[in-house]
Amino acid sequence: MQLFFLVPWVIALIGLVLHIFLDRNPARRTAPRVVELALLWVVVFFGAFAILGGLSHIGPNSAEIAEGIGYAPSMFQWEVGWGDIALGVLGVGCAWKSKRDGWLTAAVVALVIMYWGDAIGHIMQWQAHDNTAPNNVWAIPSDILQPLLAAVLLVAYRRTRSTADAAQ
Repeated sequence: MQLFFLVPWVIALIGLVLHIFLDRNPARRTAPRVVELALLWVVVFFGAFAILGGLSHIGPNSAEIAEGIGYAPSMFQWEVGWGDIALGVLGVGCAWKSKRDGWLTAAVVALVIMYWGDAIGHIMQWQAHDNTAPNNVWAIPSDILQPLLAAVLLVAYRRTRSTADAAQ
């Protein structure tokens, strides 16, 4: 697997485990808190990663990025870059507790639509055009799993939070 797609998952997992063990929140290590932290690592950390990815699509090395995906540089890469940046800003915005409730749902909905759409595009390129460029093929697992994980965690977060609120 391409390191570009594997390394963020490893960093997020290590960050989440460290965050759980070093957490000083009064509700630390409870199911609602662990779900919240997992959701935040998926949305906020990968949001920061989306910003970096977006900058690579619009930056000085954009031609190399396009080549790695099996495309020629075009205006569409510019648009995808800004879409990634917008999605990333939405995700990173969830780091602030004052914005969290309103932004989490928006960030996850945008993530699901954008990345599952990207996954369909990558699969179509692979199957219809035999585009086996590493960054085309290896984008598919993350484009499917990250939004799925975020959606499942968001539902679990809302449920565990409402259950915890009802118990108080």
